[in-house]
Amino acid sequence: MSEEKVAVKRKRVRFSTEIMFILSVVFCVALSVIYLVRYNNIRTLLQREVELRDRIESLERENRHLKQNLDTLSTPEGIERLARERLGLVKPEELVIYTVNDRNESVNPPPPENAQPVPEPGSE
Repeated sequence: MSEEKVAVKRKRVRFSTEIMFILSVVFCVALSVIYLVRYNNIRTLLQREVELRDRIESLERENRHLKQNLDTLSTPEGIERLARERLGLVKPEELVIYTVNDRNESVNPPPPENAQPVPEPGSE
């Protein structure tokens, strides 16, 4: 009987070793999966950070450009230039001459029907 107990104990120890090995493998696989998921998340976040930094830089450049345009267009000369270019306004004493290209098409569009004279800078 004592031989049977020894044989049973040996089998039991071997069974526990196999279970421990399987559990160790499962644990290592689980850790690897968790590590890879976290690594992928970090890579994604770093890529997003780079994209956002580029976007911020682009928006800052655009903001500087818009501020520069605002400064330019806030002056009387800038207002006059804008009124002439976009609205087709002229000063009362000016004569408007339109050039025509080879195809008899107007290069400069005629001023709108409701065109008003451009105010003199500083005459406000």
